[in-house]
Amino acid sequence: QAGKMLVLLPDIMETQQDASTDNKMKALLVFRNVMGHMKRKEASPTALQLVEKLLPLFDDESSQLRELSICLFKDVIQMVVGNDKQQMKKNVRRSLLPLFFHMSDQSESVAK
Repeated sequence: QAGKMLVLLPDIMETQQDASTDNKMKALLVFRNVMGHMKRKEASPTALQLVEKLLPLFDDESSQLRELSICLFKDVIQMVVGNDKQQMKKNVRRSLLPLFFHMSDQSESVAK
């Protein structure tokens, strides 16, 4: 079932740019759920795409969305295998400074 959903994930990612906070949170929960049911080899290419879309959400005004995006980021970077690892390392390096700043976020749950 999760493999069938894989085809929809890029489209869901694209529609989230202008979505409400509530819809973005629902989409992130869908991503977490689907990616959690996939084998790493299947999920790896989608994980690379998803990580890039998560970075802007680290700075969202909603602390819940910030927390959820950072938690999903952590989960997604662990799903990459093979040749995708090198690209993921570049993405992670790009995210280190924003993540560092969130260690002093007003919301304690985000700072964790």
